[in-house]
Amino acid sequence: MIKIRNLRKSFGENHVLHGFDMELYEGENLVIMGKSGSGKSVMIKCLMGLMQPEAGEIQIMGRNVMELKHQELDQLRKEIGFLFQGSALYDSMTVRENLEFPLRKQSFNHEEKNHLVHKALESVGLIDAVDLMPAELSGGMKRRIALARAIILSPKIIIYDEPTTGLDPITAKEIIQLMRDIQKIHGSSALIITHDVECSRVIADRMILLIDGINYVEGSFDQLSTAEDHKIQAFFK
Repeated sequence: MIKIRNLRKSFGENHVLHGFDMELYEGENLVIMGKSGSGKSVMIKCLMGLMQPEAGEIQIMGRNVMELKHQELDQLRKEIGFLFQGSALYDSMTVRENLEFPLRKQSFNHEEKNHLVHKALESVGLIDAVDLMPAELSGGMKRRIALARAIILSPKIIIYDEPTTGLDPITAKEIIQLMRDIQKIHGSSALIITHDVECSRVIADRMILLIDGINYVEGSFDQLSTAEDHKIQAFFK
């Protein structure tokens, strides 16, 4: 679904990505962990075509991202759902309007939009919140609404940026279970950026540790959490 080869990105003398490699397979939940400033956000921006790397190759579903024109890139982005860190709901819009935002360039009529909104809200268990404002929602509800927005177009790939950050442990577990349920229902592939060790343990089919700008190591949670390398162990203490 996604293939990244030898990705390099610098900001002046600050070399963030030194030749990062990654593959996301169909139907897989892939977790990427890295310390703050390790290049996770830079990698995602390059992946989405929002930032141009100095070198490397990025393919999404067989298409070379760096060769796509703006309109082609927009079409490809429709196949990707994105759960932003902190939910990133529009405060001045109702839940319905937030969910309709990704549909604005589509040729759906009112009835079709209404159906998609209700279907997405049903998937996250918040059908009764459709006319509420973000200020009326708890942190967990906001994250669920943001997730509903991410899946409203039934994307083939979902990118989660720190999905459990700022949530209490019980709500975090609910969001993780919801992510698992969505993967089963939609058959989507998921790229999950997280610092949450428990989230990684529960949801990861495979993990990559981004250290020193490269794919330092990859494997299952059990493989990495029991590794003797001190750089790897630092993530699981």
